[in-house]
Formats: sequence, structure tokens, C-alpha cells
Amino acid sequence: MDGRNKGNNHEHISSAMLGVDFGLKRVGLAFYDGKHQVAVGAGWLEGLNGRALARAVRAAAEQRKTETIVIGRPPEGAREVEMVIAGADALAVSLGKMGYRIIWQDEDFTSARVLADRKKIGGKSSKPKGWVDEAAAILILQDYINNLMLNNQ
Repeated sequence: MDGRNKGNNHEHISSAMLGVDFGLKRVGLAFYDGKHQVAVGAGWLEGLNGRALARAVRAAAEQRKTETIVIGRPPEGAREVEMVIAGADALAVSLGKMGYRIIWQDEDFTSARVLADRKKIGGKSSKPKGWVDEAAAILILQDYINNLMLNNQ
């Protein structure tokens, strides 16, 4: 399902969601509680793939009591786009089989946006690289939430 879907989405705005920025090295996570209209960081997963990654994402969704997972779909021209899309698709299939509602949200170079914003406010960071993936997941989920709110006006 496309993250830009239209129609009556009020029930989805009021329900919790987990956002996922899939990467080949790390997977960023974000959470929306259904109440505050803002996505917040939920950490990142590193060094996992396949079933282990799907189980870790499921654990994050269970911990936050959500049945909806919003996964970012990278744009054409993104680095290693075919491999990232294949990995994100495999994750979505696994999570779908576990009973989660999967929503695709088009990314607009979210990691690049995060890094550009970081550079504007102070340059390099001593934080682990996973913060970029977590921040990208926040942007993916927040973009989806914003689109839902716009479509429901």
C-alpha cells in the first residue's frame, strides 16, 4: 500500500504506528503514539537481517502496542536502491505474515536530509552512526502522519 493513500484515515491517525528506515547496515525505528501528532525516535537495529531482523522489529512493535508499520521506500537514484528495496520488501512480507498492517511511505532522501540538517546546526557528531537511521525513520513516519492529517482536513 502506498503511504500517500487517500480517503478516511481518521482511525489510522489515532492508532499507534512504528516507522522503519531500512538500510543494509542499520534499520532506524520511530514511534507514533496516536495522540501527540509527532513521531519520536525508537532507536535502531544493527547487524540483523532476515528472520532475526523481522523478529526484532516485531518486538519493537509489540513493546509499543502497535499493529501498523510504516516502511520507507527509497527514491530512484538512492545509493544501492535495488538492494535496499529488496531488503525492505522481504521485511515487509515477513511482518505482514506476522499479522502487521504494512504501509509504504515514499522517502525523499531522508538520511541525506538528516545529515544536511545536522551540518547546518553544528557539523560532525560523535554519536554512533545509528542516530542518522533513527532520525530518518522519524522523518518517514512524520511525513506519513502529516499526509494523513492533510488528507483528513
